[in-house]
Amino acid sequence: MKRTSVGLLALLAAGLLVAAPVSAATRRAARHAGPTCKQIKDAIASGKSADDVAKEMKVSATRVKNCTEPAPHAKKSTKKAM
Repeated sequence: MKRTSVGLLALLAAGLLVAAPVSAATRRAARHAGPTCKQIKDAIASGKSADDVAKEMKVSATRVKNCTEPAPHAKKSTKKAM
């Protein structure tokens, strides 16, 4: 009887150790879920203003701006390697 309860307890503890990181990862992901840049761009393309999109999607104006502006290109170095 003692071996069975010890084995069952060990199995339960192993299950908890495996389940804890999985549940923590899903909680973290669910909390930070927001609209993607594609969704923001589609809303802008449909004729909404940037302010309307920010209010409706509950994101900052900076986030809307970063998603809609083209990415800056890196400047090439003119120095020659020695």
